[in-house]
Amino acid sequence: MNRTVQLQEAFKLALSMVLFYWLALWMNWDLPKFGALAIVVISLSTTGASINKGIMRVVGTGIGALAGFALLSAFSQSPVGILLAVAVYLVVIGYFIQTARQGDIWFNAGFMPVAIWTSSYMQVESAFHIANARFLETAAGVLIFSLVSALLWPRTSGQPLARQGQALWEGFSRLFSEYRRQLAEASPSNEAAKLRAGLAGDYQQMLTTLAAAYSDTPVVRARKQAWELLRTDLRLFGNALELWRESIDDCRQLDLHTLMPGLDTTLDTLEQHLTRSITLWQPQVHEATFAPGDIAALSQPMETDIDTAAAGKLTVFQRAALMNFARQLHTLDRCSRSLQRTLHVLAGHTPLDSLQGRAREPDPYRPSRWNPERLLAALFPALCWTVAWLFWFYVEPPGGPAIPMMAAAFSLSMVMSPVNLVGLLIVLLLSMFITVAPVYMLVMPALDSGFALLALIFVYTYVFGYLGGKSPVLKLGPLMMFVMMVNITNEQSYSFIALVTAGLMMLLGVSVVVIVDRLLSPMHPEQVLLRNMRRFLGGCARIIGDIGLQSHRQPRRARRLRRRIYESRILPVTARLHDLEKKLDFDRFPDNSPEKVLQLVDGLQSMRWRMQSLELTYDRVASEFPELMQALAPMNATWRRHVKSRLQKLVKLVSAGETAKAEFKSGDISGQLTEQFEAQKKASAMHSLDDRSLQQLYAVMGSTQSLLEAVGRLGDSMEQINWQQWSAARF
Repeated sequence: MNRTVQLQEAFKLALSMVLFYWLALWMNWDLPKFGALAIVVISLSTTGASINKGIMRVVGTGIGALAGFALLSAFSQSPVGILLAVAVYLVVIGYFIQTARQGDIWFNAGFMPVAIWTSSYMQVESAFHIANARFLETAAGVLIFSLVSALLWPRTSGQPLARQGQALWEGFSRLFSEYRRQLAEASPSNEAAKLRAGLAGDYQQMLTTLAAAYSDTPVVRARKQAWELLRTDLRLFGNALELWRESIDDCRQLDLHTLMPGLDTTLDTLEQHLTRSITLWQPQVHEATFAPGDIAALSQPMETDIDTAAAGKLTVFQRAALMNFARQLHTLDRCSRSLQRTLHVLAGHTPLDSLQGRAREPDPYRPSRWNPERLLAALFPALCWTVAWLFWFYVEPPGGPAIPMMAAAFSLSMVMSPVNLVGLLIVLLLSMFITVAPVYMLVMPALDSGFALLALIFVYTYVFGYLGGKSPVLKLGPLMMFVMMVNITNEQSYSFIALVTAGLMMLLGVSVVVIVDRLLSPMHPEQVLLRNMRRFLGGCARIIGDIGLQSHRQPRRARRLRRRIYESRILPVTARLHDLEKKLDFDRFPDNSPEKVLQLVDGLQSMRWRMQSLELTYDRVASEFPELMQALAPMNATWRRHVKSRLQKLVKLVSAGETAKAEFKSGDISGQLTEQFEAQKKASAMHSLDDRSLQQLYAVMGSTQSLLEAVGRLGDSMEQINWQQWSAARF
């Protein structure tokens, strides 16, 4: 954000605050601070983002007000009843806030009933007035800022979306080049991990900007169907790229260019697809830029011929690795072409109607509706509310019922988006006593007219709105504390004790949340890593052994259970690993060097991707060739039994803090599987299968061997870790 834009955004924010306070004072509103707070919160970088956040805040406030009326009408005369009823309500809110795109709606809906109860404590008859005033004043603040933002120097999300998309495609192109270099040099890329982390952040940022563009960019809103498909296409392409990268490691002993003579041509085609994606994303590109056959060619899958004579000399698992590599390459090509077709629609080269069939496809990445782990996380706000309520009820500290209200608000924010509460509290307290207190106690009492008061509001908001262009903390902290602590009304009062009480109230509320969070989780990063590893390995064991991957006819309930375990125990752990790695104290634990920990983290990541690859391969082959899976049932039982046993032993070793032993070698299992495979091939009708069926069969074998090698390498990396150092208690 350049200086001109900073000045413009600061002016819009200051003007909106002045207009709102002028209206509030003219209408003699008694709670204008909530409308001003809404203006501060929704003042984002683009008009669409501000409108979206404003709508969510108004809708959430309305829902929360209705819930507050219902709770007070039923339990206003029962302290224990209101305690339990609000706790149950917070559990419901905390559950849905974790997966909804409109998280702000759920946050405000959860916070509002607690705020109404706090404000109307011992005066229940005022609850309707308080809730009505908060809703109307919040809506007025949102409306005023939305109009000012849309009329004065409106900033749409179209250009930021184009820049972020450009960075995303360039990142994918660099990542593909790194994986191609890894294929050529048979050595892992050191830059790939950084690129993957950067792409994950770019993708989430682009989705946030896209949601704002639906509100302020008509051309984006007109093609919303295609943009929603792009969400899924991007994740499918990124997923396919990682699965292909894992298959490269399995072929490190094979001469792929001899076995697949057209491999370089295929890779060149994929690289051209990425280059074309960058070109399609640029708004100035016209249809004439592309040849007439470019779009039609996207419906033609690429051909990757395999030298049959050379492949016939390979062992069973070498050939399986080759077929698995070819399958993952085909999947990557299919995802790339699907992504290209969506981009052509977004660029206006093909009609939107061409995506009608794909629009009805379910999103494979939609979270499960029911997840026990999500329910456990939803208990956190209810527990914080209960502890703070009991503390207020029996200790009677300054601040009264506002302490459980603060605990509920901060705990809900932790569930929605984890933050450093201690750092946030420090920012708010410093803002209160360094920026707000001097203005509140020294400047405002000297003002003798409404014009002077509005001028002060404009100058104060303008200064910190401008500083907020450099860092959001410099805007949110001083402005939020100003509107909440000063509480400008026609019956203005000044009290330094009120500031001190408010500071103590926030300190106690945040302290309750921090203490509960510390009691529920280990305080040290190595303890968190151990707990996550146990969850990860236990989840893998359950997916592989208890649920099974071998049949597409398994009950629907078992499939949902497998998906819930994957979402709750596999994906969250792999997302936290790199953050935990940065927080480890390597000086305190010299036996566990950064290199060993990085190898462990890579092993867990590889385990996740290869297990996913195996599941996709099994499901596809089981649906197309069920007789093959029936013939392979004895072999499947063998490797699942060995892998499950190995993972369960690793869980026990991590829990006991012992050193892992080399009890699992993929070569031993591979030998058993080869014997069983050859026996089944002779004893059944497998010898009469056509080439396509055999390729699918070897792809299954390749995915299986890939997982076995991942388990073996994970065990090797765990042998290098001194688990006793990490598991020892320290204070």
